[in-house]
Amino acid sequence: MEEIVKKGPVPAMPEGIKINFAAHGSMPGQELADISEQGIQDMIRKVKNGRYSSLLLAPEEDDLDQFLMMESSPELIFIQVWDAETETAWVCFSPDLLDSHEEAPIECSDGQSVIRMRDTIPNTPEARELAAKCAEWYAHTLEPYPGMDWMKVTG
Repeated sequence: MEEIVKKGPVPAMPEGIKINFAAHGSMPGQELADISEQGIQDMIRKVKNGRYSSLLLAPEEDDLDQFLMMESSPELIFIQVWDAETETAWVCFSPDLLDSHEEAPIECSDGQSVIRMRDTIPNTPEARELAAKCAEWYAHTLEPYPGMDWMKVTG
């Protein structure tokens, strides 16, 4: 089932980091060594300035039952939060493309995932800022960023 969840108020950023794994790609050696507050801020800067086109954040490295994934191209950004326990995906989306099943021209870091155009947003400075906020929020809460509209897909 799909449901659009509109953005709402954003509370203050909680303290403490809840992720124990972060990578800016799926290849060995792309893991981020510093998952401290300073390391998260560095990651956020790199998302904002486009240095990281891919991102994977998870509570545990060997258990990807819960994660945030971002993939991008020069034109598009894809952001997804997955929770296997509730079988729920929170995905960014383009309202004008909700009926589209066209494949997005994003080369995923894992070399195999396929992203639909409807599940992307244009890659603009504002969208990179939003992607950075989503990543920062997830790193602190393990939840989708409340300041963004999401497509919630369950079951």
